[in-house]
Amino acid sequence: MATDTSKLELMKEVAVTNLNSIPSAKSGDPRAFIEAAVSLIGRWWNLRSRWDTIAPGYCALVLDHEFAAAGVPSGFSEKQLFRDAPDPNLGGHIHVSDFSLSRVFRDQGGHTDADSICRQLKTLNLCKAPCVLFDPKTGVMLAAEQGVSGPIIPSQLSAFDGNLTVTNIDNLINGLYNSALKFPETFPHIWWKKEKFIPIFQAEKLYQGLLYIHLKGNTQGTCVVVREDQTNAGRTDLTLTSLSPEIAFVVEMKVLKSFFYQALGLPVKPFTKSDNEDWADSGVGQVCDYRTAKQAKEAFLLLFDMRKKHEHLGKVSTRCQGQSVQYRKYDIFNATARDVRAAKPKRSKTR
Repeated sequence: MATDTSKLELMKEVAVTNLNSIPSAKSGDPRAFIEAAVSLIGRWWNLRSRWDTIAPGYCALVLDHEFAAAGVPSGFSEKQLFRDAPDPNLGGHIHVSDFSLSRVFRDQGGHTDADSICRQLKTLNLCKAPCVLFDPKTGVMLAAEQGVSGPIIPSQLSAFDGNLTVTNIDNLINGLYNSALKFPETFPHIWWKKEKFIPIFQAEKLYQGLLYIHLKGNTQGTCVVVREDQTNAGRTDLTLTSLSPEIAFVVEMKVLKSFFYQALGLPVKPFTKSDNEDWADSGVGQVCDYRTAKQAKEAFLLLFDMRKKHEHLGKVSTRCQGQSVQYRKYDIFNATARDVRAAKPKRSKTR
């Protein structure tokens, strides 16, 4: 008979395997499909080294729950046990699914790149359907909640050893920042008017969702990532939990901006450096309370700086250091990397 200890370890293993694959959005919300697709791809990525070969080429997971309502379309066949039996031949195919990935139809394949898939989705009249594109060779993942004709959110799956450490989480966040968030060429829809350094209304929610998806995809089978985790101190932006050993990290995010917003989301007056410092400082208190409530090992304050001048927030940095909070500030630019470099003042050749 299994001991209490072995039963506990078994329950932890089941939890970490399944809880992180449950979408946080409601089942009828396209975001729920995106989260389910990302979870499946994350599990697949963790298994890739166990196969001798994997099929090359981009693949796509596309939402259309009425795709086969009038019969299976020509060129597609139903893929049995798609969700439960990972397939090394994922690459090169378009998979059209219901919300839960329980009924999936796959085309004949042969797609070598993302362009080929986008063209075929347009032919199938699915270019506005929520989807996730994925390259099994490189781990590049492109989430498109409004379809491939809308904004694309890129992410990069990487090697994650399963250990919940500050270094590992920093590496994952920095990967998303450098590949998708830093410049508008990869992520333009964060700006309402980029030429005036005006972010969209509730930009923090968008950053929260992006980081949630990114961490969820990269930590499948190792950690549980929870969005808006309810505690007696309020709701965390993100909570990451490793069950063996039991470790928790809590995350609070703030956007540093240049304008206040009115109720309808339009900028109305300047948001000063002092306002931003107070706003960021409030996040320190929040994340410290969350750390206590969750008995977390680490607390992160993530600041996404969308101001025209990315000034240092000395008071906030000093407070974080004094209260053992991991202070991170990510400068967000309103121009391409090339334009940012060109705008920097050139050094004089004379002394």
